[in-house]
Amino acid sequence: MIHKYTYLPQNDTLPIQGTWLLVQGDEEYLKRTLIERLRATLLADDDAFNFDLLDVAERWEGVVETAEQAKRERMPTRADKLLGLAQALPFLGNGRLVMVRNVDTLSTEQQRRLVAGVATVPPMNHLLLIAGSAGGGKKGNKLIPELQKAIDKAGTIYDCSPLSEEEAGTWVRTVLDGWGQKIEANALRLLLTRTGTELLRLRIEVDKLSLLAGDQNTIRAADVELLTPKLAEETVFHLTDAVATRDTGQVMAMLHELLVDQLEEPARLFPMIVRQFRLIWQTKILLDAGWKPRQDPENFPDAVAKLPEANVSASLKGWMGGKLYAQARQFTWPQLTAAYRALVECDMAGKAIDGVPRQEMDIALEMLCVKLCRG
Repeated sequence: MIHKYTYLPQNDTLPIQGTWLLVQGDEEYLKRTLIERLRATLLADDDAFNFDLLDVAERWEGVVETAEQAKRERMPTRADKLLGLAQALPFLGNGRLVMVRNVDTLSTEQQRRLVAGVATVPPMNHLLLIAGSAGGGKKGNKLIPELQKAIDKAGTIYDCSPLSEEEAGTWVRTVLDGWGQKIEANALRLLLTRTGTELLRLRIEVDKLSLLAGDQNTIRAADVELLTPKLAEETVFHLTDAVATRDTGQVMAMLHELLVDQLEEPARLFPMIVRQFRLIWQTKILLDAGWKPRQDPENFPDAVAKLPEANVSASLKGWMGGKLYAQARQFTWPQLTAAYRALVECDMAGKAIDGVPRQEMDIALEMLCVKLCRG
């Protein structure tokens, strides 16, 4: 059974079915919280004898990597060792817990060996597999479909994918509600603009705001403005607004804020600007098809078909949709085309491509902003 953990209830009992448990997804704070609760639920605090923690990304003694090596050298594979630990009877306890990090880095052969052993884990034990980036696994590794299906049938899968803006907002309200506090709608929008939806950073900011609110019990936009630092992405968004109104002075002031006050590297700032214009371009395609804020972009399939696979649709479903809608309305297609031409020229100037004289990236960004304002 698959459970999507957009946020974890603070006191409710976790759903645990079967002997195989899989935690996957890239929301690290959510994964760590879930793993701690699973361990506390499945094993007593002082029961170290019945707990094993292994990391597939590390070197193991006394194992081989392939079935062919195992047969030749008469040694177990990693999958054999995992299954052996999970099959062992508990020592003076109610059950054993074997926790395995970076299971998605196991070879396909070894994952298939686990599939073959799904039914061999006794009902009092649990094998907790952790996939994704929490344990440091390499990007691109993934579980084979056969193993996911086997765990789905024989146990429980917990999906800890990154939160959407709406889910992050719900998470903030739930946390504050547990403390007897609340947050105004404008304050929540500003908070998510400044922090994004990554829960570890969001939790830190919510803790600070909660302490500031104190007995007032309500977090206001002024509190967020005072305590929560701006992300560079927020300033880039406002910079794009200034570009649309051709306010060169304001654009240059914002660029200075990003490069000097916020100490952003020009090489990191340029992709943010590119990304913002990419979002505006895609939003304008939907806008021309009749899309408006609070509508589901999927209701405009012909327009969505023109977008790349990783597109703006998810952002438009949240409160960010209104902001992107407003920006897309300020640009004509000729202006966006000119903007993309300026972005390409900036990239080429920073790399000295095709005979374009090389410029330092901060100077190239200044020239970019001037060209964007000229349209």
